[in-house]
Amino acid sequence: MTTNTTQTPSHTGHWRGVFFDGPQADTNPDGDEIPVWLVYVGDEDGEPVGTVYRCHNFKSAEQLARQMSHDRRLELIHEASPA
Repeated sequence: MTTNTTQTPSHTGHWRGVFFDGPQADTNPDGDEIPVWLVYVGDEDGEPVGTVYRCHNFKSAEQLARQMSHDRRLELIHEASPA
């Protein structure tokens, strides 16, 4: 007797990705303009679906984005550049 089984994919919901964007202009407490990079999980339209991390260092933001992408097994959408 043979049994056929079908496995359901583990990810059946909406598409999600880790977005790394910036730099964008921000201001520090003294009112000086400083660059900020954003890292977040977003939907197919690039809209955040949770926490948006604001980083003031390109390398730290890039490392965070890569780690989030790896940990959550999501595609990394890298649209950032150094200031």
